[in-house]
Amino acid sequence: SSSAVKAETTSASSSSAVKAETTSASSSSAVKAETTSASSSSAAKANITSVKTRQNVTKISYNTLLQQLRTSKALAASEDTLTHVTKDNFLDYFSLNGSASYDKNSGVVTITPNRNNQVGNFSLNSKIDMNKSFTLTGQVKLGSDPNGADGIGFAFHSGNTTDMGNAGGNLGIGGLQDAIGFKLDTWNNGYQAPSSDKDGSEILPTDSNGFGWNKDSMNAPYGTFVNTSNQEVKTQDGSMVQRWWAQDTGNPQALSKADIDGKFHNFEVNYDGTTRTLTVSYTQASGKVLTWITTVDSSYQAMSMIISASTGGAKNLQQFKIDDFNFQQAATVNVKYVDIQGNQIAQGIVSYPDGTNVNGTYVTTQLDIPNYTFIKMSDGSLESTGSLTKPGDNGTVIYVYAPAYTATSKTVNETIHYVDQDGKAVAASHIAEQITFLTVTNPVDGSAVVYYSNITTDVSLDKETGAPTATGWTKATSADFSEVANPVVKGYTITSNDAPNSDLKSVAVQTVYINSSDLDFTVVYTKDAPTVTTENKTVNETIHYVYKDGTTAHDDYVATPVEFTRQVSTDAVTGEKTYGSWSADQSFAAVTSPAIKGYTPDQAEIG
Repeated sequence: SSSAVKAETTSASSSSAVKAETTSASSSSAVKAETTSASSSSAAKANITSVKTRQNVTKISYNTLLQQLRTSKALAASEDTLTHVTKDNFLDYFSLNGSASYDKNSGVVTITPNRNNQVGNFSLNSKIDMNKSFTLTGQVKLGSDPNGADGIGFAFHSGNTTDMGNAGGNLGIGGLQDAIGFKLDTWNNGYQAPSSDKDGSEILPTDSNGFGWNKDSMNAPYGTFVNTSNQEVKTQDGSMVQRWWAQDTGNPQALSKADIDGKFHNFEVNYDGTTRTLTVSYTQASGKVLTWITTVDSSYQAMSMIISASTGGAKNLQQFKIDDFNFQQAATVNVKYVDIQGNQIAQGIVSYPDGTNVNGTYVTTQLDIPNYTFIKMSDGSLESTGSLTKPGDNGTVIYVYAPAYTATSKTVNETIHYVDQDGKAVAASHIAEQITFLTVTNPVDGSAVVYYSNITTDVSLDKETGAPTATGWTKATSADFSEVANPVVKGYTITSNDAPNSDLKSVAVQTVYINSSDLDFTVVYTKDAPTVTTENKTVNETIHYVYKDGTTAHDDYVATPVEFTRQVSTDAVTGEKTYGSWSADQSFAAVTSPAIKGYTPDQAEIG
């Protein structure tokens, strides 16, 4: 008499199993399905029966139910592939970080001890297949101080399983990529603009002030879903920076200060992989169960999970106690973008063209990161594209980058001119081997290293270290031009030298720096005075007395010689001589020829 199907869903905190019963009756074509949760069972059964509706009744078509029945065997089989986490194998599937510690006997994770300025979290080592349902049941303890801080955050995100969100007002959710988070917030936070101008991926998880946080949507304590989105956020100094910015979403609900009573309270996360509905429930100290529901977009195929808490100037003992966690491991890889020291510098997403399944493929991309240049894949890294060989974490693709070092060079010259007083060159100018300064700048931190060389001007850099690759470079911020002896120029004397710290013998060592201008010095030579000498000339007078046949008639007369002088000026450079006038004329005295008996001189007197 009926073609409608009634489905009833009930929830009990003591149960994580699903039972479905289907029976048939010859008198009826109606089908009623009931789903309940019971801790005593994890098997899936199909049976048609009639049940009373406790909460909501949903009508679905008969064809839809038949399709569900056809897949019931597959669903039952898939149960065997679920990963079951309890307190006994917790550390096989989760990693503890920061202040977090684990007690295997009780199944309690102490995320933060009751101390100030603590940051702790635990993260799932593999991603969750978001096409499959999962359930996490346990209890949370928010501490015993109603005025304590900060609370506990739960997040599912698209990043690496090793990614950590930012602490403080972000409760470990801000900073995670495309996160769908939930928080039990115990501290009122106003808007905090980032104090750091670095991109979010470079901010340490503990540096909440550097990262910044959004304003709470209501007064603490309260619970709400939190999503992150990739935003440009204005810093305290007015610059814009990238952040995966966490913002409250959905319907925040107030908790009571009485919930911060030092006791554990039931906490459950249920996800329906078919409807992609995420339901979070929390049992207050009063016994009231608060429920939050959101829908996970179909684009989320595999997600990492992290649970975190932090304290600051206020504190609390914040703990999580696991009862049971059942989920389907996705076959995934992580991708990291790091500098040569291994520090994260960017975040990226892995794509899975065939889904996050064993024997499927993964694809990562080399990013263009401002101020960095890609240099290599890290040792031990997976290939950038490859196959998925097992469920869970298949490894990590690691791209290594170095700062995109920039090289700027400047050449400094030294020239020395040798001139006379009129500026005319008296010797060839001295041109020193030029000194080239090379400044290598790290654009990431703004640091710079200076080198110099008088051998090479090749400014090629090693991509990894930023050091010059050509030989001949010396790391120093200054360099010296050597001392230069002034040349000796014939006929000249050096009278001035304008080079600093120098004398008339040489141009001293000159130290130059990256900001120095070319050096240009002048050494002035003055022409030497000509050499003046005195030239002497002696004039003699001799009178010979002879007979006509030439024989000697009388002794010769030798007068006293007459001396003449003149000055000679010799040019110091050319050697050219300039002659002065001789001294005044002089006369020899008159000489009477001697008397020789019988002879008469042809000249009675020489005048």
